[in-house]
Amino acid sequence: MKVKTAYITNIGKVRLKNEDAILVDKKIFKETSLNQVIYEELEISDVTAFAVADGLGGHACGEKASGIVLETLKGSKPKQVDDVKEIIFNAKRKLDEYINSGHEYCFGMGTALAGIYLSPRKVFVFNVGDCRVYRFSSEKLEILTRDHTFVFNLFLKGKISYDDLRVHIERNMLETAIMGGYSELPEVFFKEEIPNKGDIFLICSDGLWEPISFKEKVLCLKKGEILEKARCLYEIAYQEGKDNISFILLEIDQI
Repeated sequence: MKVKTAYITNIGKVRLKNEDAILVDKKIFKETSLNQVIYEELEISDVTAFAVADGLGGHACGEKASGIVLETLKGSKPKQVDDVKEIIFNAKRKLDEYINSGHEYCFGMGTALAGIYLSPRKVFVFNVGDCRVYRFSSEKLEILTRDHTFVFNLFLKGKISYDDLRVHIERNMLETAIMGGYSELPEVFFKEEIPNKGDIFLICSDGLWEPISFKEKVLCLKKGEILEKARCLYEIAYQEGKDNISFILLEIDQI
């Protein structure tokens, strides 16, 4: 399988630090701010992880939580979609271990998460919190994940529109997250999809999906090469948004 990818994690123009992290194949970008979109071509023969983690602002050590969770995902190879839940539970336990190893000041550290495990025949899609995975195929955009928020449930029931969801006052009030120090395990959304040539997957934090309307996302994704699509998304998010901006675009070039 050949894949084209374009990605970035950036502090944005309002926040004082970047609490997001991204995982692209075996590379993790954490506690950093990239100044431009990076483009790569990859060959994938085995299960490969791509993910975005959004460390919880207002909690201790959000930037540490997002990195630790992605380190756990990087070293995991789920054989079936149900395995993804246990991988994420293990990531939560890694946060507990970090807190208990002399970092008690990080109690309550947490992160939202979304991503895919990609292989030539299957795509395992997952999320916790309000990070998302979209698929753009045949010029149609669909959300594959489910935000763990009261507001997203209103959207699913048809009580508010997609663009209402983006501006609702309670849109960022999470019902679950991957958090260290507490006994509760996170609620995990996961599903299995089939990859098709030409599919484009967008994995992102709310710093990307929130400031960009559905129509604007589609217009960006209809542009030429994947790098042009990614730059279009990033430029709108940077100009209109107030959060860290992190996303990965993946285009299935050959199966």
